[in-house]
Amino acid sequence: MALGLFTMLIILLFLAGNALLVVGIIFIISGAKNKKRGGKGTKSIIGIVMVSVPIVLIACIGGKSLWNKAMIKCVSDEWRYKSIFTISSVEGSRNILKELLEAAADEDKDLFYREFSANARDDRNFEDTVEDFFDDMNDLDAELDPDVFLKGYGENVRLEGGKTTLDGRIYSAEIDGKTYYCYVRVCSSSPRNKDDIGLQQFIICTEDKVDELYEIIEEDDDIYLKVL
Repeated sequence: MALGLFTMLIILLFLAGNALLVVGIIFIISGAKNKKRGGKGTKSIIGIVMVSVPIVLIACIGGKSLWNKAMIKCVSDEWRYKSIFTISSVEGSRNILKELLEAAADEDKDLFYREFSANARDDRNFEDTVEDFFDDMNDLDAELDPDVFLKGYGENVRLEGGKTTLDGRIYSAEIDGKTYYCYVRVCSSSPRNKDDIGLQQFIICTEDKVDELYEIIEEDDDIYLKVL
């Protein structure tokens, strides 16, 4: 619904900008003709102002797009730096899961680090925790294909965040005869603390550990990254 309204707003702005541009050009031409006949050329000035509005708007949007391209390196950055087309927390959790599993397979630790919220990264043991996680992933002896996990939208975990927008989801997939679970908790907005924005928890487990996973979620445990 929100995305539809946003798209409609963009279309209306586009149409209004085109209208200002066309009418502005007509005013400039008309004013120039009047000035040649001894008139004041007021229409030309109005036309220049009208033409300037969409040009400035285009320049601002273009500048914002370039800034986004420079700053946004992962899904969490889209929320941190307010991308023009900001994705929902639900879609974001799916995209983050895909990025995390691919980064783990490629051992891309920089991308892995960046997805986490600043609060998680401020933990003095954060880098060691990531190293341990990558080692545990290698010990799983299974290729966790994100596309298999993302066939559905996962199980929604109800989280209370007040004005903070949180989304918790458990994705499951059967791989090589075993069922694996991935829990992703993301924060897409936090008016009171910007350092909460981003990935807050990522936990992977097999079916025999799923009760432990639910216990961690229910108790709001501060474990932010682990293979159970």
